[in-house]
Amino acid sequence: MAMGTAIERTRAARPPLLRGVWRLGQPLYQPARRVIGEAFRLPAAYLKFARDLRKFRRLGGEAAFADLAPHFFDDASATQSGGGEYFFQDVWALKKLCEFQPIEHQDFGSRLDGFVGQATAVTKVVYWDIRRPPFELPGLEFREGDLTRLPLADGSVESISCLHTAEHVGLGRYGDPIDPCGTERALQELQRILAPAGQLLFSMPVGEPSVSFNAYRRWHPQRPLEVLSELRLQEFSAVDDEGRFRLAVSPQAMLGASAGCGLYLFRKG
Repeated sequence: MAMGTAIERTRAARPPLLRGVWRLGQPLYQPARRVIGEAFRLPAAYLKFARDLRKFRRLGGEAAFADLAPHFFDDASATQSGGGEYFFQDVWALKKLCEFQPIEHQDFGSRLDGFVGQATAVTKVVYWDIRRPPFELPGLEFREGDLTRLPLADGSVESISCLHTAEHVGLGRYGDPIDPCGTERALQELQRILAPAGQLLFSMPVGEPSVSFNAYRRWHPQRPLEVLSELRLQEFSAVDDEGRFRLAVSPQAMLGASAGCGLYLFRKG
């Protein structure tokens, strides 16, 4: 039984009046998520909630007290999802995958709740990681493997992605062995297994070089090209420090960035 399901069943077992009071009080129990200005707005938000509920019922709607679920301040544009480097990265990579149309795609450590899950709508995806996902999904096959020592033959994989992953390798954050050269070794493995005429979708933080132990590395935007010297850069796009998506620019455009992400499309041969 999932932890979330168990908690919901426990809450559902409470008497309706107590459950309703508990649910009404939820906005008060989230001070860490609220700026001071929003905290001061809570009384007015409760009044609006009461007026809206009364109107809803007057118009014939049914809403049990025990099932009320007040959510305040969601009417602002800031609560919309989308934007940011992971959003732009996943959309960019999915478009490239759709254009390439491989029979099978192999991904190494990218976001399961973003590009990897979405890619299963395009083709079969083999997903590699040192951690097993806690779920199964049609069209997704999991294989356990270390990105620096992959059990795959040279030139055997036609379509590869490794998005926002290689910068973590060797820093121990996700249970991997400590290795100061982890990112280089990971890229060299991806280069080794990529088939002739194959495609590699790669991303990582770029700009002013740095190591934030044990979180991630930031590389000079030209360095992936130097490590992947056997591959040809087909396209470089980026998300800059201001969170803007920049399609098909020069890697030089990201020199000195402090929060940028480079998106690289490589081909072999």
